[in-house]
Amino acid sequence: MSAFREALGRHLLAIEERDLDALAATVAPDGVLLVMADGRLVRSTEEFLRTHREWFAMKNWRLEVKPVHVYESAALGVALLHLEYREHPPDRPPTRQLSLLTLVFQNRNGKWLMFQDQNTPIQK
Repeated sequence: MSAFREALGRHLLAIEERDLDALAATVAPDGVLLVMADGRLVRSTEEFLRTHREWFAMKNWRLEVKPVHVYESAALGVALLHLEYREHPPDRPPTRQLSLLTLVFQNRNGKWLMFQDQNTPIQK
């Protein structure tokens, strides 16, 4: 397995396990461009991690991830993933959202770090 695919796996596992420290270790410390499903832009690593901290605090969701396409060069790794997000709030009916997630990683002196994350909802 390539170093990029291992870094991608650690990033996705950190999300699945709601482990903010492990997620932070896979993210560029000097800035992240996050395009959220509603079109809002997040440009700082701190805000990216704060957003995920709040999301991880919610315990009623599950995320299923399937790779669609993975590209890797010596300097860049891009993963297009199909997401199925399910939320089961205690006070509302369950929801299900499908989206495509694009994650872009850069090889920085042998360490792969995610610096762009774009979540695009799939319209039904």
